[in-house]
Amino acid sequence: MSLRLEIDKELEKRFRETAMKEFGYSKGSLRKAGEEAFSKWLRERDNKPVKSVKDPVNLIKGGLSGYKGRITSVQMQHEATKIWIKKAD
Repeated sequence: MSLRLEIDKELEKRFRETAMKEFGYSKGSLRKAGEEAFSKWLRERDNKPVKSVKDPVNLIKGGLSGYKGRITSVQMQHEATKIWIKKAD
């Protein structure tokens, strides 16, 4: 399976260097390092409960009223995401 990610340039450089030092300078070293990183990340979150939200609209209701007419719809979507994250935590 293939997965494409866009990450910070410096983070990518460090990841590539470390993966190759750890797994060798041959084909498959990035894959091994990536699988290890994803597995560790998932294990860390296995024990954390995920909050469920019954009504996402209620969660952000009123939080965007101050932006009406001042920002684009795309910017409003980004603001809604920020509000969602803050209130869901």
